[in-house]
Amino acid sequence: PSHVFLTRDEKLIETLRGSIKSAVGREPALSTSGGTSDARFIKDYCPVVEFGLVGKTMHMVDERVAVADLETLTQIYQRFIEDWFGQG
Repeated sequence: PSHVFLTRDEKLIETLRGSIKSAVGREPALSTSGGTSDARFIKDYCPVVEFGLVGKTMHMVDERVAVADLETLTQIYQRFIEDWFGQG
């Protein structure tokens, strides 16, 4: 069975939200829709937020993603790491 969870760590969510907005120039849409993941196993030990690429071929044979999307994702992750670890 899946284990539903919702992260209420506002600092984590707001930091990621800011990183996304900084990289793509618009507010992200937060959602709890979708499937489950291995995050359900670590949610009791650390804050969890799921974020990554989406696409029409996700989890399918011949899954693929545009290089530009990977580059944007890299920028978001870099900004998040800089913002998260730069906080005091």
